[in-house]
Amino acid sequence: MTRLPLPRYLAHSLAICGGFVSAEASFADDYLLWQDTSLTYLYGDNFQRMNNNAEEHASQTTFTLENASGWVWGDTFFFFDYVIGDNLQARGSNYGNLSVKEKSHFYYMEFSPRVSLSWLTGQDLSFGPIKDVKAAFTYEKGNGGPTTENYLYGLGLDWAVPGFNYLQTNLYRVKINNHIYFDHDYQASSVGNGYATQLTVVGAFPFAIGEQSFLIDGYIDWRSPSRDANTQSNIGSSIQIKWDAGKALFNQERKLYVGTELNMWRNKYGLKPVDGSGGSFNQTAVQALVKYHF
Repeated sequence: MTRLPLPRYLAHSLAICGGFVSAEASFADDYLLWQDTSLTYLYGDNFQRMNNNAEEHASQTTFTLENASGWVWGDTFFFFDYVIGDNLQARGSNYGNLSVKEKSHFYYMEFSPRVSLSWLTGQDLSFGPIKDVKAAFTYEKGNGGPTTENYLYGLGLDWAVPGFNYLQTNLYRVKINNHIYFDHDYQASSVGNGYATQLTVVGAFPFAIGEQSFLIDGYIDWRSPSRDANTQSNIGSSIQIKWDAGKALFNQERKLYVGTELNMWRNKYGLKPVDGSGGSFNQTAVQALVKYHF
């Protein structure tokens, strides 16, 4: 098949794009220390959907894309969840003047860059078990919960703890946007803009049983109540317990993991039941996990 010559403007555009790619590659070589990308498949049940119907605890499938990277100036973490429910479930409650569209799928994502203050100031800020102090930021966005866009900013600490691959704590101020809640007359409002405080603990702990390698990693979030957004304090966590199947089966370490994830909530999303009972939505969901690192 004869190849036609590229139009001049297209060839010029490709040359420019090639230049940008080359420049970005050079930039990465100079500043990027490491990165890791993974794809995870999860399936489990007992998820609290917070509905006023008979199917409160549903099963769901989740595909998660993650990327973590370390730079001379700090680090970044990004994940994107695409969740498929086994049946139509409202992501909230149909009550009062609120009509929530039922759906069987939704997404949720977070992007968390942190800037090393040691790098920024040119001073070594490590002391005792603290390796570094970082300015920490997180952007939360999704279409599956009552509060779908939040901005977090605060201070992070990297800890040197024997046995851990990493251990981090981040203390944030949370800007809550358009949180759906119910007033005293049980009428829905979407103007619940407020502030809260959040403490996030993230870590990874490897261990071995005989010749088999395992990894426990995950996070715990505690968030304070917000009067303006009408939320109560809540704790959420996802803990993964994984067997290094790639090492055992294919002699490729830290590539393919098989295990389970525990997804737990106390006062999920900080929501208050619309019946005024003062109770909470709690969850302990167990999921099967397969995770592959590229």
